[in-house]
Formats: sequence, structure tokens, C-alpha cells
Amino acid sequence: MAYSQNVRITLTSKALENKTVKLSCVEDRLSLLQKERQRKTVAQGDSVVNFELTLDGVSELIISIDAYSYSFLAQPGNIYDMRLRDFNFNLADSFNVLMYRVELPIEILTPENDLTSKIIAFDSKVNDFIVKNRRKLYPQKDSLTIASLYALRDEVLKAENGVGYFSDYVKYEFAAIERSLALRNFNRLRNEFFVDKPMLYFNVGYMDCFNSVFDHYFSKGNKSISQAELDFWLTTHNYDDFIDALGKDSVLRNEKFRELVFVKGMKDVYLDGVYEKSDVINLLEQLAKNTKFEEHKTIAENTIEALLSVSHSGKEFGDFVLKSVSNEKVNLSSLRDKPLILNFVKLNDVESKRELEVVHAMYDSIKANCNIVTISCDKNLDALYNFVKNTKVGSKYQWNMLYFDSNYDLLEYYKVKAFPMFILISSEGKIMENPMRNPSEGSLLRFYRL
Repeated sequence: MAYSQNVRITLTSKALENKTVKLSCVEDRLSLLQKERQRKTVAQGDSVVNFELTLDGVSELIISIDAYSYSFLAQPGNIYDMRLRDFNFNLADSFNVLMYRVELPIEILTPENDLTSKIIAFDSKVNDFIVKNRRKLYPQKDSLTIASLYALRDEVLKAENGVGYFSDYVKYEFAAIERSLALRNFNRLRNEFFVDKPMLYFNVGYMDCFNSVFDHYFSKGNKSISQAELDFWLTTHNYDDFIDALGKDSVLRNEKFRELVFVKGMKDVYLDGVYEKSDVINLLEQLAKNTKFEEHKTIAENTIEALLSVSHSGKEFGDFVLKSVSNEKVNLSSLRDKPLILNFVKLNDVESKRELEVVHAMYDSIKANCNIVTISCDKNLDALYNFVKNTKVGSKYQWNMLYFDSNYDLLEYYKVKAFPMFILISSEGKIMENPMRNPSEGSLLRFYRL
């Protein structure tokens, strides 16, 4: 599937005026790392944005505007004509769109019957059938109902002549369903679909099934690798013995496939949080350095980047320019002469206001030992201005009060999903705690000075 061709995208809507539109790509289906490829700001009076990029294979692209997004599968060489239907971009005022993803109502006009539309139609049909017949499928395992489910799959494969990306998607996505409903012996399923079979890195169905079948495959120990051995190889950074030991499993005798399972397992170990995260990163770095397969070097490096981006500590400070109440630009880096506490709030949120009151009660006793920045994530600067200048509560707060100015990159970088949220950054520029406990839970006592 690896071949490079251009993809062109045209998105049209009157709602695009003055909006910044980002185009990102999911780099691979194991790390799920998203990288921004392009961003464009639509001019006043304009209603069209165009993108062009080169893809090596079928890839998941993501169109983002503010905190909202739309994802689709793009095939190399295709030209996509898309339309954004009417949409209320002010949803964030009444709904936490950071925690609960809201999809942009984008429709693909051409090409007709594109890959994304076919997959959505298949998934919907299968899911509706499973929901309607769940008890008959599991635990009853009614033979006629199961036969009808398989007939649904076979009908789709027959229409596609059983070949091509979509057919492979159907086969592997259906295998994942068989696993979840216990319709097929696990070992048989694993051997039939993965042992000595082509590795379809670009296929969403293949990688979804792979991630399901090999979830925590060795990260919690198995017949080939004990928990003690895993602990030893991690703490000693013994990559060579580790990767060789995986080969004792007949399913992983193929060196190339074994490496893919290794990366998946290391990701599971890291996210489980039981082992030292730096040890996991070390082994992934060794694979990236030693592998003979370019795809695995890329996937391992993407996985490292993706894991470090969600780390609660150790991540580099990300500087951003925000607006003050006086509409002046302020760099966060200018406030890093001491440990810096970032506090993301919404001024109409009761819990946010409660925590601000706790900060106020302690501020005089802690201001010599830390800087505090409250960042208002409200719809406009007027809300912050009125709060600070025209209310008795806000006017007594003497620390920095800044406005995020619809900078969703800031919220994404610091993984802000709910309000209020506190983050502690060291004076050396490292994120120490993300999230930090709320002040009402005693998190500011370390900065207290009598």
C-alpha cells in the first residue's frame, strides 16, 4: 500500500469566515500520534479553504476548527470536495467540548461512495444488527442469528469481490467482532489473521483488530514471558534478550511481526503506569535504532512522541502568548522566574470560582515562592474584563489574569479537559504536575511562607 501521491481537499462553508482551519494526520494506527500538516485562516468574506498534501497510503486525516473536528480516510491521488453544514461554534459556552468530542458536520460531496462513507455504512449496519440481537449472539449464541451476522459480512465482501482496502477492512473488523462476542476460538482467530499474513499498516480494520487481539499481550505476563522477566528486561534495558524471548511464542516467530507486537506491548506497559516510564522509552528507542524495518523505526518514534506528550511530568514547558485584561500580549515565559502555576478556569463555573477564592485566601503568603496565572477560557475577553474590573470578587485578585483568546493549541498542549485545572511548572521549564491537585486539597501549602 506504500506509494506517494497528492491529495487535494476543498472545504466550503459560510461559517469558515475568519476561522483558522487545521489539517492533521494520524501518523500510524498504533501510536495514534496526530501531527498537524497545514493550517489556514479563512479571510473576511471568504468561504473556501484548500489543502494539498502527499500521502504514502490510505491515511486518517483530521480537519479541526476551534475545539471541533472531523476525521476521514483519504486515499492517495483523490480530490475531495467537502462541505461544512450549519454549525453552532458557541457550543463550548454550555457544554464541555474538550472532554466530549463534537464532530463537525462535514459531508464529502466527491468522490461519491468514498472509502469513509462505505466504512461508516458497513459499521452502522453491523452495529445495528448486534445491538438488536445482542442476547441471541451472546450469551445465547443462537446459531441462526450468528449465521445472519456472517451473511451480512459475506454480502459486503461479495459486492467488493473480496479484494481491496475495504474488503480487508471488513474481514479484520469482523474478526475483532468475533473476538469481542467470543464467536471464534482466540488462538484460531489469532493464527488465521496474523501468522504469516501481510502486515497491513495502513488498514484501519487490520490495525484495530491487531490492537484488540494483542492488547496487553505480554505486559502483564504470559506463558512465554513472566512478570519477573519483564521487570528484569525493563530495569536492565536488555532489549536484545527481551526481543529474542518474545520469539519463543510461535505466533511471534516472524521477526517483523514480533517487533510490532513489542511496540504495542511497550505502549501498554507505559500507560499502565506500573513501571518506570523512562525504562519503557529506552527500550522503544533501542528498537527504533536497531530495527531493519523502516516502518517500525517510524512507528516506534511516533509512539515515543505520543507517550511523552501525555506524560504527567517531565514534559517541556510550552510558551504561549496570551492577552491581559488590558488587551496586552503576555508571554508565559516572562513569568517563569519562580515555579509557575497555570490555572485554567471558566468564569461561569462554580467550582472554578470556589478554587479562585482559595487561591486568594493564600496568595499573600505564597506569592514570594511562586507565580500564579489564571487563564480564562470563556468566549470573549469581555467576560474576564467585567469580572476583574466590575465585580467585587474579581477586583480583589492581584495575580495575573489572562485570556486564552480561542487558542485551542494551548489547551491541547497542556491537555486541558475540564475546569478548573491547575498545572505546576518548575522554574527550569519542566511540567512537574499535570494535573496538580486543587488548592482546596492543599496543593499550595508547599509554597506557604509564615
